Amino acid sequence: MFYLDTDVILAYNYETEVQHWRAVNLIEKIEGSKFYASPFTILELYCAVSRDIGKYKLPFSSFRELKEETKVKMVIEHAIRSLNLTVCSDDITNKEVEWLGIKMFARYFDCIALAPKVKLRTGDILHVAYACQLKNEGKIEYIVSLDDDFQKKEGSIERETGIKLLQSDLQ
Repeated sequence: MFYLDTDVILAYNYETEVQHWRAVNLIEKIEGSKFYASPFTILELYCAVSRDIGKYKLPFSSFRELKEETKVKMVIEHAIRSLNLTVCSDDITNKEVEWLGIKMFARYFDCIALAPKVKLRTGDILHVAYACQLKNEGKIEYIVSLDDDFQKKEGSIERETGIKLLQSDLQ
């Protein structure tokens, strides 16, 4: 019952990632567990892989000749399938920010509430908000990340959300 950050997914699957062996060791410690990700994770995967597609390869000879868009999709699909990731759906509920007179997606609203308490960057706080959704559904207990910012904010994340951070220093 683990929410995987994008860095773990890429590092686990591709030796070209600096933290590959760290991610492999971490995933091996929790192998057999159920792994979750969010729609935001998928977006981050597309952005990261698209920026540096030459870094990611799949083991078949014709991969090199494929269109870039096809390569990106295949690399991401491989990463998702290798970990048997379950990707949660977006909650399309809108909440009103009264003082602005606007409505926004519930996850963004959750991020606004968490931001002054947890103090993470935008993408990281969005991961925490999705993890909260999954925790409230009884699906996860931990966030797994190799990101130093998550490590530094471990206490505030757990205090504000009840979600533990699986320590990435397990070797």
